[in-house]
Amino acid sequence: MTPALLGNLSVALALAFSLLGLALALLAYLQGDGRFLKGAKALASLTLLSALAAFVALEWALLTHDFSLAYVARNHALQDPLWVTLVTPWAALEGSLLLWGLLQTLYTFVASRKPLDPWRASLVLAVLFGVQVFFFGVMATIASPFQTLPNPPANGTGPNPLLQNHWMMAVHPVLMYLGFVGLSVPYAYAVAAMVTRRYQSWVEETRWWTLIAWGFLTAGKVAGMWWSYEVLGWGGYWAWDPVENASFVPWLLATAFLHTAIVQQTRGAFKAWNFAFVTLAFSATVLGTFLTRSGVIQSVHAFAEGPVGPAFLGFFLLSTALGLGLLSRVSREVRDVAVFHPFSREGALLLGAFFFAGWALVVVLGTFYPLLVEAFAGAKVSVGAPFFNQVSAPIGAGLLLLMGVGPILPWRRPRKEVFRNLYLLLAALALGTLLGLLRGYTLGASLAVGLFLYNTLAVALLFAEGMRARRLAGLSPWSFLENRRRVGSLLVHFAVALMALAIAFSQTYRLEAEKTLYKGQAWEVAGVRMVFQGVRALDEGRRFAVEARLSTDRFGEVRPRLHFYPQMQSPLPSPKVIYTPGNDYYFLLMDFDREKGEWASVRLIVTPMVFWIWVAGVLMALGTLYILWPASRPEAAREVSPA
Repeated sequence: MTPALLGNLSVALALAFSLLGLALALLAYLQGDGRFLKGAKALASLTLLSALAAFVALEWALLTHDFSLAYVARNHALQDPLWVTLVTPWAALEGSLLLWGLLQTLYTFVASRKPLDPWRASLVLAVLFGVQVFFFGVMATIASPFQTLPNPPANGTGPNPLLQNHWMMAVHPVLMYLGFVGLSVPYAYAVAAMVTRRYQSWVEETRWWTLIAWGFLTAGKVAGMWWSYEVLGWGGYWAWDPVENASFVPWLLATAFLHTAIVQQTRGAFKAWNFAFVTLAFSATVLGTFLTRSGVIQSVHAFAEGPVGPAFLGFFLLSTALGLGLLSRVSREVRDVAVFHPFSREGALLLGAFFFAGWALVVVLGTFYPLLVEAFAGAKVSVGAPFFNQVSAPIGAGLLLLMGVGPILPWRRPRKEVFRNLYLLLAALALGTLLGLLRGYTLGASLAVGLFLYNTLAVALLFAEGMRARRLAGLSPWSFLENRRRVGSLLVHFAVALMALAIAFSQTYRLEAEKTLYKGQAWEVAGVRMVFQGVRALDEGRRFAVEARLSTDRFGEVRPRLHFYPQMQSPLPSPKVIYTPGNDYYFLLMDFDREKGEWASVRLIVTPMVFWIWVAGVLMALGTLYILWPASRPEAAREVSPA
């Protein structure tokens, strides 16, 4: 048995089991026979085992340096360290599809174990098996990870240096795929609900699945921002890169659904919007995968041009047509009959969802516009960060306003006592903005301060209200913490406000300076005094490194690097980042004296509040985990979070 034989056999079995599972699930629905459903559930386990065997086969080939596999020859080298070898399965197109397929079978297996009525369970499994058929079909035909070479090389080229320049590549892609693949389950639940015309009960189950996927997407996006900040050497964390945009759109649409789902759970409204948001969120993951793997865009995050673009485009059109086609068929049945007051919690939640969906539409249009112009007019245009920043700033401000006021508002229509809290929130907004202006901040940064205080006060008021309600009910005020949805959502909201504040200041007050220093020369900039001590060369086997030794008065010795890889003509920067709560100090080695090492060009980027972006990301993950954590008491599990 060889890795190639095991891998090809496992992929073929996974495809066969997925096809058979799809057939049995459809028969279970059409015939109403539970035996077919039981068989489909058993096949979910077999498909997972087959996918796991295929993944193990690829790891086996990498660990044993089996260069007879084309994937190993293109993406692995003998000198790769162990951790790089272990994460190489998702370093390129075919391996990333295998990881996607493995995670898809894992979600299908878990979904098959969830209690659900036989009619919807069979349809949910049919949709999930259908997704698996697509992915394993692609791997079995046009993008096999186990294609062999007639004349294997003695050594491979190794993975893209950008993917082995930081350990975060072991984490970031897996988190993103867990989020992307996770959205297939809410999509399957939505399709099942529309086919069986059971429009209410699905939303609670789907919101749980969506929250899991949303949590992984959030963690993956923050991890990707950190990777970009640490690796790419430009001192930023978000550039509105097309691939960044492609992964941002599903997050926005999933966030929209998480808010409108609350209204359906509580008031029975917004059924049509919920079906639409879930469908579009899943379709956006497929569209993003098409962008990443088709070669139609140029990006440091994208895979090279491959043969799977047309297949993913067709799958995107099919999945979108299925979801929206079913919604069109049942549109009259899910139409909202009751009229709700716009100045109410449901009004604020719907408006917030529209903001998220509108933001997603802007990102999609801005990303695809250059492609469409080039395809139809033959001209090259670019839509860069300035456009996205200008459009996103007012949308973000609007969302922050709604995020504070929405949970304060009651259902149906406002009560008089609510206005006291609204006046307090507006006072906090005005005070924070005024304080920012008095300190000399720009209007945008001052407004960010005001919105942060506004949302922090909203969280404090809601927390105090929850504790007071518990006390009036004769319970311990701290038992409010058992309301995991409410407390977790408040933590997430605070984290979002904190991240918005940090982004505003880091984008507005970034300082950058560069200077060529000779050995022993001092340079003082941004309150940091550094002395250049020289450069040192290091042969690390898989790469050659040059580091500048800088003695600083505040941080001791710092050593920014340049990494030289055999596959690349230009070196990759490896900055030295000093994180502090106030400012980040980002040291970069730009160039050096290649003959005697007497001089080096050094860049220092000082950016405020970046540290708090990562803190906010951790808080968002903790808040999501707290919501998902099983409630200690049944009554706590039944309580509904306002947002």
